[in-house]
This record gives sequence, structure tokens and C-alpha cells, in this order.
Amino acid sequence: MKQGFVVVASCFLVALFAFPLTATKAHAAPASRSPYSANDGESTLCVSGPVYIIDVHVVVTINGVERTISSASSEVCSVNPANFSDVVVQGPPPQDGAPLEVSKKVGVEGTIRLNGRTAVLETNVYLPTKGGNGGQCANSQPGDGGTPCKSASLGVNLSKTWIFSRNAWRDFYVGPDDNGDPVKVLVRLSDGPVN
Repeated sequence: MKQGFVVVASCFLVALFAFPLTATKAHAAPASRSPYSANDGESTLCVSGPVYIIDVHVVVTINGVERTISSASSEVCSVNPANFSDVVVQGPPPQDGAPLEVSKKVGVEGTIRLNGRTAVLETNVYLPTKGGNGGQCANSQPGDGGTPCKSASLGVNLSKTWIFSRNAWRDFYVGPDDNGDPVKVLVRLSDGPVN
């Protein structure tokens, strides 16, 4: 009987010390998921599927030399759309909460959605101005499967859908800038962190 009591007491002590250790381990191991970060400061988690990094560049060609005027990047969940933005405001801010004029913006902003290997890009490109009304948006390059872009001042809305290849750049013609130099948007989707 004495031996039975010692065995029961020993088991009780081992269980008493082991329980807090297992409880601590259960709380210390977070789920391994990759963050999807939106540019508005909110953050959520990718729940499934691959994670990609989107890089977007706006490039103007002046005298045969390409010059990047805006760059943005973001993480993209395969199941969530992602926002990207790189916009600079020129001149003083509008007074009394008035809307910001498109002509005061320079840069790129937009959203990308993935559906399998298909990418859908919705973006606004804001080109630098010299004060004129130039910069009419030209039609897209033939054969790229997209809809033509629309011009409003020097803010151009561009909608494109394509089948993407990882780590390969895809370029879309936007139109001429205020000086008549050609502008294009370059987009690349590369592998992001592993879920």
C-alpha cells in the first residue's frame, strides 16, 4: 500500500509539473502564415495558396533612355486582391477639404487580383505636367488582350488582364506624357514568402 501511494504521488507530481510546460508550448507556437500587407496600414493573413510580390514601375522614354518616374510594390495573396501606391502630390494641398486635382498627382496606384495564373490589373497612372493639356491616352498595343485606357488630364486609367509568368516583366503602353514622350507601366509578379 505504501508503494502504491508513492507511485500515485509521483505520478501526480510529474503531471503537476508537465501540464504548465505543455500549456506554455501550445501558446508559444503561432500559426505559420505569411502577412498580406495593404498600403493603408491594415494587415490580414493569407489563408491559403501562394504569396506573390508585385512590382510596378512607370517608365518614360526620353531620347531613347528609359527613366523610372514611379515604383510601387506589395504582397499579393493568391485569394485576396492587393493595393499598391506610390503617389506624390505637387504643390500646396487643396483648401477646406476640396478634392485633390488629378493634375497635382505624380505616380501610380491601383489594385491587382489573381485568379490562378491570370492577373487582373486596375491602375491609375499620374504623369508629370508642364501645365498644358497634352498627354492624351493612346490605345493599347495590339494583341495584348486588354481594353484601351482612358485619359483625364494626365491621369490615365489602365485595366489589363494577362496570364503571368513568375519573375517575368510585362509592359503595357500608357500613352505620351506632356512632352510627347512614350510612357509604359512595367509589372512583375515574383515568389513571395512561403505559407
